[in-house]
Amino acid sequence: MPVAQREFYLPFIKKEKLAKDTYSFYFDFGKQSFDFLPGQYVRMTLDIQNPDDRGSSRPFTISSSPLDKDYIVITTKVIKSPVPDGTGLSSFKKRLMMLKSQELVKFFGPVGGFILNEETKDPRVFLAGGIGITPFHSMITYAHKKKLSIPITLIVSFSTVEDLIFYEELLDIAKKDNHIKVVYTITRPEESSIQWKGETERISETLIKKYIEDIDKPLYYIVGPPAMVSAMEEIVRNMGVSNEKIFIENFTGY
Repeated sequence: MPVAQREFYLPFIKKEKLAKDTYSFYFDFGKQSFDFLPGQYVRMTLDIQNPDDRGSSRPFTISSSPLDKDYIVITTKVIKSPVPDGTGLSSFKKRLMMLKSQELVKFFGPVGGFILNEETKDPRVFLAGGIGITPFHSMITYAHKKKLSIPITLIVSFSTVEDLIFYEELLDIAKKDNHIKVVYTITRPEESSIQWKGETERISETLIKKYIEDIDKPLYYIVGPPAMVSAMEEIVRNMGVSNEKIFIENFTGY
């Protein structure tokens, strides 16, 4: 069911470092009547003097669950890039990192149709690369808390162990909920300073079939950088999955 879009302001609460270059930003909406569906995103606008050419607003998936009524969370990478001011951060990310407690931030939303549809009980396979895990974090925490009987398998890849986010939380949910299976894979374990005993390959047909018994039954949701999404979409199509069972979302720029 569509949720009404609107412009609104929320006070910033805190930021939390989750991994190398990755942070969660918490905003208080305990006093707001704001509804969204798991997987949707908002557009955040910051007060920036002299913004760079990417401007003063960005779209962000809400990584928290709609059932968390006290706050919404935006999780993003804060990565350095060559910019004129010499800080290594875009003007938006620099301003984001400088937010102060209770500072009001402008949002618009919710936006997007990449959502967890509760009305169909078809199994879901979530395929993600890196920060693309954020909509799936919202969907999985929502499905678990609401006790939905939808079989969900998450397969997500990160470059190194230091890049992992939501790892312990989602594995703990999978241990408690027999409808949810969580698989993390590290593609460059040799660059990790922490030992890794899990999967160490890119998401492939072999890896998917290792954890999905009947590949024709599930709906496949794919999120990540455009090149990775394109590659994973091709893998799924080559497995014989029909177009109507594939849903994609590109994360362009962080």
